[in-house]
Amino acid sequence: TIEKGTQDASNNTKATLSRVESSLKDVLERTTKLEQQITDTNQRESDAEDQLPAIDCVLRYMLQREANLSAKCENLESTARCNNLRIYGIPEGEEKSDMISFVTDMMRTSLRLPKDMDLCLEKAHQSLNTKPKDSTPLRSIIVRFSNYRVKEKVIQTAWNRRDVTHHGRRIYFDQDYTANIQKKRKQVREIIKQLKDKNVRAVSPFPAQLKIYLDSGAKTFATLARAASTLEKMGIHVKMDEREKYREELLGESWTAVSGKA
Repeated sequence: TIEKGTQDASNNTKATLSRVESSLKDVLERTTKLEQQITDTNQRESDAEDQLPAIDCVLRYMLQREANLSAKCENLESTARCNNLRIYGIPEGEEKSDMISFVTDMMRTSLRLPKDMDLCLEKAHQSLNTKPKDSTPLRSIIVRFSNYRVKEKVIQTAWNRRDVTHHGRRIYFDQDYTANIQKKRKQVREIIKQLKDKNVRAVSPFPAQLKIYLDSGAKTFATLARAASTLEKMGIHVKMDEREKYREELLGESWTAVSGKA
């Protein structure tokens, strides 16, 4: 009958509305949970952003502390080596069985030192690197003096003579730098070579700074990292590891400009 059909339609409508209401309630609950999650996420993000300055401050402090400790260790090691010098270019085995006697005679002859000059040699030995093969560079000889002034006189004599030979072979005298300083000085020398190719004069003040003589004057950079932008403008790329680059960005070291032309 019509009345029954109307009743069935009404019941179906109520059932449908009930299902829709239930679905809407479920959607509302899920939406509420999502809104809460978004609120919590935003709060955590805000809290993290609030902590960033403190974290940055702590990181700077730790990097500065590490840099200071590294500098102190470097200074202690350099001080321990201040009575040493290195000789490069001497073939392996020339010292026979007595390195000190060999070095003494070689320095007196090659540097033309006074025969009565007391060299105050304490000890001498090959560097502790692996003994080289025929195709690899020769190991240096490390010489330790008991008197710092004598060592300085010897090395200054060698540097002033420039072209020092032993049995017709060119040999070189240099300070006994730490491994870290040697690495940095090597990097600086490579940059200086590139600058020389561009007819730009540059030198490396101790320990491993870079001093460039430009038309506008001389600029001294404490590290290659600080010289990177200037060198890039001159077409020279400076390779830096990420850790060093990050530390430079956080701590930084300024360069000193020196007035006057080269």
